Amino acid sequence: MEILITRSIESLILPPGGVVLLLVIGLLLIRHHWHSAATVIGLALLALYTLSLPVTADKLLRSLEAYPALQPQDTKGSPAQAIVVLGAGRYPGAPEYGGDTVSAGGLERLRYAAHLHRLTNLPLVVSGGSPLGEALPEAALMQQSLANDFHITDVWVEAQGRTTAENAFFTQALLDEKGIHHVYLVTHAWHMPRAADIFRQAGLAITPAPAMFATTRSHGALLHWLPSAIALQASSLALREKLGLLWYRMRHRASTAASSTAR
Repeated sequence: MEILITRSIESLILPPGGVVLLLVIGLLLIRHHWHSAATVIGLALLALYTLSLPVTADKLLRSLEAYPALQPQDTKGSPAQAIVVLGAGRYPGAPEYGGDTVSAGGLERLRYAAHLHRLTNLPLVVSGGSPLGEALPEAALMQQSLANDFHITDVWVEAQGRTTAENAFFTQALLDEKGIHHVYLVTHAWHMPRAADIFRQAGLAITPAPAMFATTRSHGALLHWLPSAIALQASSLALREKLGLLWYRMRHRASTAASSTAR
């Protein structure tokens, strides 16, 4: 229920839902407050155009990429004892695969985790539960993909975490039993700041191993200023992550303050 409420609120706040909400407010104001209505509708249209631009989406995503890409030489002598890869949703009821499988974003993370596994020969940990009560947890789908698509079977499974925070604390408990305290953490570059923060809070030492950076696009400069649905989706993703990062850090400060008061 908590996950459904959170996602519903996100849909209302973030684009395109937030823009539609502004437009509805503007339309409701037309009859009695024409000038206010025109202002609100204008702001909604401006927000829609701006957030639909590839240049906006790229800048928003790049602003989240606080950690550089891990280079092969960086793995030499690293203290990391395992590779943790976070789930990124599922492709539900995939007809070509006969059921649920990992999402495109999840496959991107798994591909890089497999690459890192081959560089280091370290065991892989997949983390992801069933946030909406799905029968098969996301981690099980990731384990299947690693075996079928990358021929990697040395995989440990954390299948309880429904959020990044839960992924961190359940993964820490799993690895603590195995005497592992330092890991490579694999997720998208835009997701790494929040993931690294919460994994460190959970008690794990982290070597960030981000994947899928917002790289320079090959199309011409003109197309950077033409709106597209893909750019709007990327902008919405980046804004969602910024809100999530702010929320996690506020909660962390609140927890730290509560602990200090209790002592």
